[in-house]
Amino acid sequence: MKIALYVHALAATGVVRNVRLLAADFRARGHDVTLLTALPGGKGVDGVPHHALLSDTGGSRLLQKWRAMPRLKAHLRAHRPDLLISAGNHGHLTALLGSRAMPGLRRLYRISNDLRRAAPGTPKSAIRSAGRSLVARLLAADADHLLLVSPTLASDTPAFGRALAQGRATIIENAIDPAIARARAVEPSPHGCFDDDVPVVLAIGRLAPQKNFGTLLTAFARLREGGTTARLVILGESRDDAQRLLRNQADALGIGADLLLPGTVDNVFPWIARAAAFILPSWWEGSANVLLEAMALNIPVVASHSAGNAASVLDGGRHGLLVDPADPAAMARALQHQIDPATALHPGDRIAAYGLDAMFDRWAALLDGIDPHCPRASDRLIPVLTHEQR
Repeated sequence: MKIALYVHALAATGVVRNVRLLAADFRARGHDVTLLTALPGGKGVDGVPHHALLSDTGGSRLLQKWRAMPRLKAHLRAHRPDLLISAGNHGHLTALLGSRAMPGLRRLYRISNDLRRAAPGTPKSAIRSAGRSLVARLLAADADHLLLVSPTLASDTPAFGRALAQGRATIIENAIDPAIARARAVEPSPHGCFDDDVPVVLAIGRLAPQKNFGTLLTAFARLREGGTTARLVILGESRDDAQRLLRNQADALGIGADLLLPGTVDNVFPWIARAAAFILPSWWEGSANVLLEAMALNIPVVASHSAGNAASVLDGGRHGLLVDPADPAAMARALQHQIDPATALHPGDRIAAYGLDAMFDRWAALLDGIDPHCPRASDRLIPVLTHEQR
């Protein structure tokens, strides 16, 4: 099968790490794969062609998406893939509108994150929530198939739940190769913050509201106020003035000297391996790779119960602690529990349930069920959406 695998940019994110894994496996199974991105740059995949639709990275992300749409359409018309896979939420709008009026082209949307953001306390606006619900309905109506990375995406989003009930959606959770994680973790200590006996709490993610790092800072301040000596490290890219705002908050809370914001790093595993505990405080997620990465190294974890499939990955709290993302006091108590070797709850062998081979096999079975020679039921969005709303 000729597959175009689309993602907005090859940034240092969990979505992109999964895209690279999928592209390599698709190629190994004999598919003709091209990696498409809106933005240039980034690390591609050996043996897989990479084509960037735009020559520069200027403008806002929304502007980049709109600029990429006609170029995606032109590329698809010129190369005629059998299947377009939009692999991350930031690329779906471009993929949906940029692939219109392409007869015979199959479209698969991999829903990588929660669109509705339904957890109580989640910062959101009514207008944006309505917009995301509309996008969910559009994607469900347009897709030949939906790929959901977490069962929560079906239960929290009615359009996705209906698609799952109709057999037009499949749940395939993210996975990891623990052996690779352990091999990459043996590199030298990445920073002097690990060179003494002070326990380090580690978080990883974009410095964005979704990741709930503001609540984490408040929780960490409460931990320090209780007399516990510790450091907090947050790895992740910063957009706009997000890093400055976090530093200002940390200074106001009196923990500025204990906070490290190194930005993105090429290899997160030496950081994870040396952490006393890992925390995923997100308001919402899909299936967080970083949680699996911490579990692969058997690091005690704390996760918010609204962080995608974190509750099921941790088996309801048997392999890590679950907290309310809106409760900094509970978060502080969980961190205290997990950084203390006497009380820490380790993931143990739970990561064995999230191996790469099983994920790849499920993707292969999904692709085998997509017949590129069977005509689409419809290439018109509006009639399908109207039927979906009945």
